[in-house]
Amino acid sequence: MHVGLVTAPGVLGQFVARAVEPAGHSLSVAPDLNALLEQSVEAVQVVLFAPIVGGIAAEDALGRARSAGIAPEHAVYLGLDVRSCEDARRAGFLQAIQLPFQAQELLRVIESSAEGKLTVLLVDDSELIHKHTVPMLVEAGYRVEEAWNGKEALAHIADSRPDLVLSDVEMPEMDGFTLCRTLKEQEGTSSIPVVICSSLGETADLEKGFDAGADDYLVKPVVPEELISRLHALLATRMISAREHVLVVDDSAAVRHLVADCLRRQGFRIETAVDGQDGLEKAVAEPPDLVLTDYDMPRMTGFQFVHALRRDDTTRDVPIVMLTARDTKRDQAQMRAAGLTSYLVKPFSTDKCIAIVERVLAESRLSRYKEASRLYISEGAVRAAEELSVSGIKGEARAREVDATLLFSDISGFTSMSSRMSPKDVVAILNAAFDALCIVIKEQGGDIDKFIGDAIMAVFEDRPEFDEPHVLRAVRAAWGMQQALLEFNSTREKPLVMRIGLNAGPVVRGDIGSRFVRRDYTCIGDVVNRAQRHESKAPLGGVLMSMSVHERVKDQVLAEEMTGLTFKGIDEPQSAFVLKGFV
Repeated sequence: MHVGLVTAPGVLGQFVARAVEPAGHSLSVAPDLNALLEQSVEAVQVVLFAPIVGGIAAEDALGRARSAGIAPEHAVYLGLDVRSCEDARRAGFLQAIQLPFQAQELLRVIESSAEGKLTVLLVDDSELIHKHTVPMLVEAGYRVEEAWNGKEALAHIADSRPDLVLSDVEMPEMDGFTLCRTLKEQEGTSSIPVVICSSLGETADLEKGFDAGADDYLVKPVVPEELISRLHALLATRMISAREHVLVVDDSAAVRHLVADCLRRQGFRIETAVDGQDGLEKAVAEPPDLVLTDYDMPRMTGFQFVHALRRDDTTRDVPIVMLTARDTKRDQAQMRAAGLTSYLVKPFSTDKCIAIVERVLAESRLSRYKEASRLYISEGAVRAAEELSVSGIKGEARAREVDATLLFSDISGFTSMSSRMSPKDVVAILNAAFDALCIVIKEQGGDIDKFIGDAIMAVFEDRPEFDEPHVLRAVRAAWGMQQALLEFNSTREKPLVMRIGLNAGPVVRGDIGSRFVRRDYTCIGDVVNRAQRHESKAPLGGVLMSMSVHERVKDQVLAEEMTGLTFKGIDEPQSAFVLKGFV
């Protein structure tokens, strides 16, 4: 196995080498993660981090590596004390080991980290429970160690620290309540999650378990899915990357420690700053997901700090919570005007601090999700979803008949052309073309209903913000799309060629699909079908208008009639009009 060590030159590298190399492992040592990855010829399977890496804390170094997309999957923290090891696990390190350590202890941690699995210690005096539970935990992706009573479990934990203890209550030598209480009272083991799983299910038993410090309590018999779900929830901060990056800015070391500690215990990646100027520099260097800042600070007040964050493009959208004793209406109005998201009045409890942070981050995630969702669904679908959320009737299916113009565009020969290109190049060219075409549709008030491969379906309805009727706006959009494609082709060796078809009339617009699983807000009907068939008959690089479209815009456009057109599902030959320009 190839092991990496990120540390400054010194005795730590020599000590680790003496531990891992006799066991057959190779070792690379570098002062930072980038240097380690550059110098390592073979893939590094496990990376050990010294407490300080390149002048910053190992937790921050790992966080920055995640942001850059180079974070090692199996990272181990070498800590100076128990507290720092606990913090490192919350920050996303898979394992942590306290210096100084024995060679065998380090090897055990390296080998378990390479497997990428967390360890559960099962403590139960029933052989049947072991036989039933161990395979279940192994299948769920855990390493399982076993003990048969509380006393044996304590001895086992002293030699091999598990990530979680799953314990029965009624056992010889030492019961589960005593085991849990002992673990929670010892400094080195207090952070290990303990789940009690017992047939004792009375209210008094549960209270006794939680009084002993249990993190969860399950009553036998336990449904396997429920057990695994509970374990996953307790070990979430170890099994996945650390949660959001929170910057805590306060000139009081005591307040910084209080806030940082309570949030770090919730799995957040924490960075601290001693005043507004320090906070601004750190926020701009690595924009956090949330900022908590004091008001009264030297060099730059909290008010000035908020202003500076809002003026910088990289931090203007970061939510900010003010920690302040100022709670008058004037102060609150001033903070809102500066761009503050929320505030927390001093003195405050850690529970309230956590609640405010969770709420603000949840609102921020929801806002980002809504903004991102708008790229994936049409404006009509957005409005429909908002109306549905207001009504609260999940299964409601709406439909209305509207007068609309349907536009279909399709890039000719794109399928055969894309078969000779890499998937990445296909997507790049197609999206670049859509960037140019979709802008034209939006300028004319069209709603992009969907993309069908290299085709676009757009809907135009009368809207109060536009003076022109939907049919004329759709015709202008189609003409503008062909001009936009010509400009797009000016920088390409092989030009793209597009057909566009237009049809107008009554369509059914509404919810199509499952009432409860997945639905589209779209248009259906004969008008839609004929619009697509007109696109297939349009000349290359041209726009073909149906009779209904031409009849409504004939005084504003120049057009050339095409006769004898046959359309699927229509017996009689039809006429249509090729758009030539505008009067």
